[in-house]
Amino acid sequence: MNARLGGKYYPLALAGLVVVLFVVLTILAPNTYPTLRNIASMASQMAPIGLLAVCVCLTFLIGGIDLSIVAVANAGAIAAAMTATALAGSLGDTTASLVGVVACLTVGAVAGTINGMLVSRLRVHPIPITLGTLALFTGISTGITGGSTQYGTGTLGFLGRGTLIGVPVAFLTLVGIVVALHYLTVRTRFGFRMYSVGASSRVSRYARLHVERVQVRTYVLSGLIASTAGLIMFASTNAANVSFGSSFLIQAILVAVLSGVNPYGGRGLVVAVLLAVAAMQQVQTGINLALGRWSGANFAAEFAWGVLLIAVLGLNTRAQQRKRKTVPRQPSPQQEASA
Repeated sequence: MNARLGGKYYPLALAGLVVVLFVVLTILAPNTYPTLRNIASMASQMAPIGLLAVCVCLTFLIGGIDLSIVAVANAGAIAAAMTATALAGSLGDTTASLVGVVACLTVGAVAGTINGMLVSRLRVHPIPITLGTLALFTGISTGITGGSTQYGTGTLGFLGRGTLIGVPVAFLTLVGIVVALHYLTVRTRFGFRMYSVGASSRVSRYARLHVERVQVRTYVLSGLIASTAGLIMFASTNAANVSFGSSFLIQAILVAVLSGVNPYGGRGLVVAVLLAVAAMQQVQTGINLALGRWSGANFAAEFAWGVLLIAVLGLNTRAQQRKRKTVPRQPSPQQEASA
């Protein structure tokens, strides 16, 4: 179990980072940062990024990656908006919006199936495949909408902007999905197979595991969660556009790597995404507080994400190399026989 859950003390270190960031930012901005309004706002912003990071984590676990998640999220949101608007006159706003939710999730499932089938059948690295599907899904969405923004009926606002006992519904959705996926990956047979495929797809095939089936199901799951993220973005603004969330991909990858899930597969905990996205959101809020109304604040934030991603990946790679050097090699059967 320890081999697939990653570093024993890493989640504690990540939790400590979240606490330290909160204390530091509270000291720097005591009148604005620790307020309930600001915390609720940060929690709402964490939801779509956290869900997209979960998509990356799931595909990391099987030794893959999904770079099409933002395109899938936008495609799902556009499907929800266009379906709800088209059916509102005949079904009513509420029913039409519910059908739009089904359309959104269907788009995510179809996109995930396409990704999974291509990755499993072609056996090409998922980076070029999902880059290709990113362009494919973006092109389809642009062709359907002409690049224009699509608006809904406004009846899904509770999902994106509502609160339950003072806690944003979007954040509760993130927590519920992460907890469910934690159980799926750690406590079920399918989760065990995900870790096994990520550790070594070749050994998994020798063990007669259905590697291709695991890959397809994982990418379908990624597509469904990405479309859920798109639904939350759409619900919070009642608008969907093919260009929304252009910086979300790098943030999602950063959160996934920061959560401790091994990009090479077979190790990590999906539940750590909650701590990682909380840390990243606090860094972003700190940048906004420090830079104020400077026009280059968005550029500075994206620059910081890039630097952090490169740094974390570099540290991760060095740790893997150091670990390989410290693990003693097992003697081959020939060496044991000669001994």
